[in-house]
Amino acid sequence: MAGEIVYADLRHPRDGSSPAEKHPTPASCPRWHGVFLKVSGLGHLVLLVLVVVLSVQVFQGFPQPAATGGPQQGGETQGRNGTEEGVMASLLRYFCEPRGESPAACAGCKLCPQEWQLHGNRCYWLSKSSGKWAQGKKSCENRESQLVVLQDTKEKEYIKKMTQGSMQPVWIGLSSHKKWSWVDNTSLDTKTFGALQEMDGGCGTLKDEALEVDGCDGDHQWVCQKDPFQLSPSTAGGGERCNASF
Repeated sequence: MAGEIVYADLRHPRDGSSPAEKHPTPASCPRWHGVFLKVSGLGHLVLLVLVVVLSVQVFQGFPQPAATGGPQQGGETQGRNGTEEGVMASLLRYFCEPRGESPAACAGCKLCPQEWQLHGNRCYWLSKSSGKWAQGKKSCENRESQLVVLQDTKEKEYIKKMTQGSMQPVWIGLSSHKKWSWVDNTSLDTKTFGALQEMDGGCGTLKDEALEVDGCDGDHQWVCQKDPFQLSPSTAGGGERCNASF
């Protein structure tokens, strides 16, 4: 047996491989992978629906053409007008309610800015600081007003009350350039206020109830005046016009 030759069945791997070994069977797809694909498809569908809905809402939010938007704009305008009328009615009831039987009962229909005082048909403001006449004039203009232009003796009396009877003069809207005139370019009524000394470059003051002449570089407080804001016509309860001079 020692001399026996043993033959082995040798085969090359390429030649001896079976078809199954050459083309292995692919592994089966996991079940969860299919479920994921279905859920993903459903999510895309939901997103598409949301995009369509939002697009419709945005389109509806755009302003309508003028031809079709007329009635809506008219309704909005009427609504705003109704609101404004309601606010104005409330203001009239609050400020214009008659207070007593005096002619001054309707004065509440006229409003003055804060720190201004209402008297008759005008609002008045006394400065807290002092300065030259030109400084007072500019200060009043910055407040959309002017230095006071006296019209009668009653107005002089009221200015005296504003200054609390101080003997210090206050600047008024009177100046002289060869003749005396007010800041509204009207001439001084000498019959009402008396004649003043003629001088070039002088300015007028009110001290107590007397008009005086001073150099325009003097240092005084000043009084500004402006028209009030009229909420409604000044009428009394019976339909009569209110007498604003009081």
